[in-house]
Amino acid sequence: MIIYRLNNPWALLFLLLPLACLLIVILQRFVFKKGVRITGSGNFGSSLTPSVLGYYTAIISILAGLFIIAFSLSKPQYGIKREKIVSEGLDIMIALDVSYSMTSQDFLMQSRIEGAKKIIENFIDKRKGDRLGLVTFGESSFLKCPATINFKLLKEVVSGIKITRSNSGSTAIGVGLASCINRLLNIKDNTKPESKMIILVTDGINNSGEISPQAALDIAKENKIKIYTVGVGSSEEVDVAMLKAMADNTNGKFFHAKNSGDFGNIFDEIDNLEKHKIETIEYTRFKDIGFFYATLGIILLMMGLIINTLFFKRLG
Repeated sequence: MIIYRLNNPWALLFLLLPLACLLIVILQRFVFKKGVRITGSGNFGSSLTPSVLGYYTAIISILAGLFIIAFSLSKPQYGIKREKIVSEGLDIMIALDVSYSMTSQDFLMQSRIEGAKKIIENFIDKRKGDRLGLVTFGESSFLKCPATINFKLLKEVVSGIKITRSNSGSTAIGVGLASCINRLLNIKDNTKPESKMIILVTDGINNSGEISPQAALDIAKENKIKIYTVGVGSSEEVDVAMLKAMADNTNGKFFHAKNSGDFGNIFDEIDNLEKHKIETIEYTRFKDIGFFYATLGIILLMMGLIINTLFFKRLG
């Protein structure tokens, strides 16, 4: 990230000098009309003649040059700020139910899937130093994005999720969970099981898939992968007992969202529960650019003086 700073901000007080010069020009031109004139501008008419244009060009150039030279004394600098994260984050896979029932509008005319997408995107923004991935499941499961630090790409994937009438009403929770577990186990550069977790969001009961939720749970327990489960809807719509057992048996936590409006608080709580210490190293290399401002100011100042001296007569 490129940043700018003034190494000597007190020098900005020198800007008062060109401001004073500007005030003098205004007073001489419009208030004190008698006395010595700076240039031959006394006979300027109301029309914009070459003489009038040249006069004001010279004045503006001189004042602009003085302003820029005064600003250069504040020692402007620019630098590239870099941040290196040196601590190990978490690998998190989100398993999101995309069965047709997730299109139900249960909170302020907002569907469950749209509410989930917004909150997941916000959750992604908060997970600094982690890798996040996404699996969707309905009748079967699909890997939408492996665990990544490219949050921009992941948010685009989340935003692009659509549920149409062609989506089945089947819910293969076991298959979706197993898919997340498989992705986490395939991450070779993270061998710490305590740094791997799954967030499962569903509004249904497992009624499809070749892998049962219990079989997937056994694999997660064996590999010490923590599971947070979020059931959306009434107790009749979701298998509360199963989702709670998944969380309890993996040191996770079960959340019951009565509607999509509860998503925000739930994901905020998960975010707080899974905070990890992040140690960062920040360093910035600054380069002085006051020379360029000073050069530009001198050029403008000289141009104004040359225009005023060579092309316009001075009157006594």
